[in-house]
Amino acid sequence: MWFGAMGQGKKSFMHFQCWEVVKDCSRFKIIPTGLPVVLNEMPLHDSPSTDSPFDSPMETKSPLPRPPRPIGRNAAKAKRGGTSNNECVQLLEQIAKNTSLRIERDLKRDEADMAREEAFVIQQQQA
Repeated sequence: MWFGAMGQGKKSFMHFQCWEVVKDCSRFKIIPTGLPVVLNEMPLHDSPSTDSPFDSPMETKSPLPRPPRPIGRNAAKAKRGGTSNNECVQLLEQIAKNTSLRIERDLKRDEADMAREEAFVIQQQQA
């Protein structure tokens, strides 16, 4: 009757074997919170033996333990230990130092090449 009253009246309830198994579980007990519900002058459910929902035993354990919540993105980054600001500064300083050394080396090489060319030109003019 409850199945039909909840808007499923177009279909008939066919799972009576399942209902017989679960009807005494605390999850499926009907706890009245207001006026009794009546459909066509028939009550939709029998009143429970106690009026208080706190008197009925409740299931305290869930069937499966819940897995722990996954770690968040920011916490994962912190756990990994990203580069600190100081390390980034040191890396940039090292890159700048290497670049300046490379430029100096290239300038010295270009000066040496120019000196060789001038010496070659002078040698060619004397010969």
